[in-house]
Amino acid sequence: MKFLKKIKKNTTKNNKVEIGTLYDINKNLIEKNIKDLTIEEINNKKELFEEYIEKTQNEYYMLLCNDRKDYTIFRRTGIGSEDSIGCCLIDILLNECLPNRGNTKSIELTENKDAIEIWISIDGESYCYYFFPYDTAIIEC
Repeated sequence: MKFLKKIKKNTTKNNKVEIGTLYDINKNLIEKNIKDLTIEEINNKKELFEEYIEKTQNEYYMLLCNDRKDYTIFRRTGIGSEDSIGCCLIDILLNECLPNRGNTKSIELTENKDAIEIWISIDGESYCYYFFPYDTAIIEC
């Protein structure tokens, strides 16, 4: 009887299952269940970026993937430009930056609306990129 109790105790301790973080779960779901966005679907997200940039009103934005140590800083307006919604920035982001990294799987505003979350598949593995305002980190002299 004592022997069975020990086995039960040991079995219980060793049967813990780690499911990972929410990020790991999302990454797994994206990789297995989400198809790549078409060029048309990506271009339809342009309005999301326009509204986001209009709302946040920053001059600089960052595209960041912490897992890949990959970041790009964008300036909303060119020197001497009056571009009020960052059209050039959005076109470069959607038509050059994202396709050059991999296959875009998802583009959505985060739940708290402080960034745009972009999932990209690179060599069969999915990575989360964030696009967010970056003025507070830029110092111009």
